Order: sequence, then C-alpha cells, then structure tokens
Amino acid sequence: MTSVKKILAALLVAALCLSGMAVALAESGTVWTTGNVNLRKGPGLDYGSIRSISAGKQLDYDKTSTDGRGVQWYRVEYKGRTGWISSRYASTKKPSGGSGSSSASDGRVTTTASVNLRAGAGLGYEVLRTVPEGTSLTYDKTSKDDRGVTWYRVTYKKRTGWVSSAYAKKGGSSGRSNTSSGNSQVKTTGSVNLRTGAGLDYNDICSIPKGTTLSYDETRKDGRGVTWYHVAYNGKTGWVSSKYARKK
Repeated sequence: MTSVKKILAALLVAALCLSGMAVALAESGTVWTTGNVNLRKGPGLDYGSIRSISAGKQLDYDKTSTDGRGVQWYRVEYKGRTGWISSRYASTKKPSGGSGSSSASDGRVTTTASVNLRAGAGLGYEVLRTVPEGTSLTYDKTSKDDRGVTWYRVTYKKRTGWVSSAYAKKGGSSGRSNTSSGNSQVKTTGSVNLRTGAGLDYNDICSIPKGTTLSYDETRKDGRGVTWYHVAYNGKTGWVSSKYARKK
C-alpha cells in the first residue's frame, strides 16, 4: 500500500510540474511584430529579456511553445540572438500596407491634426515620431491598408515614414488658412509667444511684448477654432494667437 501511495505521489508531482511548464511544438513559419516586444530567453514572462524588437519586423520562427497562461510563443533569431517572443505582440498575418498595394505618386499633403509618423503603411507599425497639425509634407508613394485607408510616405525631420489620410489632406495647406492683404495689422494685447506654427503645440521662437503692432499676411484656425496670425517680428516670422492680439 505504501508503494502505491509513493507512485501516486510521484505522478501528482510530475503532473504539477508539467502544468507549469511550456509545451513545445515543432513548427516553423513567419511572424510580424505588431508592437514593441521583448526577445526573451524562454517562452514565458519569467524568462529574462535579451533585447527589445520594434513593431513591424518580419521574423522567421522554428518552434512554438505555449506557456501556463495558454499564450503562444515563437522562437526566433534577431540580430544574431535567439530567443522567444509572445504572440500578444506578434502575428502570423502580414500587416496591411504591403508593397503590393503601393504606388508611386509624388505630391504634397498637409496634416489636419497631430498624426503619428509610422514605420509602415498601417496602424500595426512602430511610431517613429509625431507630426503636428498644419505641417506641409511632400510624399513620394501611397499605399492602402486592408481597411482601404490611404497612407502617404513622407519625410519629416530626417525620418521617413507613413502618415494616414485620416489625418492628412492633399495640398499645400490645411484648408483653414486665408490670405489677407499685406497691410492688415494686429496689436498685441499682452505678452505673446511667436510660434513656428498656428497652434500651442508648436515651438516658441521668441516673446513679443504687449502693445506691439504687427503686420500679418495670413490667418489660420487651430483645432480649437482659435485664429492665428502669420507675422514678422525682429527679422523672424511665425504665428501669434488672437487670444493675445487684436486687429487694428
């Protein structure tokens, strides 16, 4: 009877151990990272991180494994290091916006809102940086994702990537600008920042004192509906808000 109990106890311990271990499966294929993901030493969150892999990377895997939570992991090689990535941040489905749907089409677009510059033509790609509203950009290629949304390949501050047509419109301006006569003037009603663009998200160039008279050649409204004036001050050009400037 004692020997039977020992056997049963051994089987129970083995079952408990196996339940916490990943079950490896011999399988190979290709995955694309859908977000920044850690390359780990083993198929689970308890394993140490080797390095980080950014979104939009195409990787070949030679084995899969499922952890105790039921999450699948892929064993891949990246920059000479072999490890495991979670299926939470990787997909066997190729991201939208592949080269097959791209076309060459030079032109200009202007961002209609703050928009992410992405590494590829789709929402699953890594964000390279943010482009402010009202920025005029030159594009050299267009691509449609699987939702039918058009993306433009542009270069912004020495980074080349893609912006969505949901936040960018063809043409050299956002459509919110109005050209005014060169004799139009405003007078600052308070100390106001001269900015690089028509909005609070743009960088300050300098401060203009209260009571300064300025000539403007263009107006533009931001996303809040606030009017901005394009002016010149002390040899610098930029934008001032109508919150601190009044027409003369």
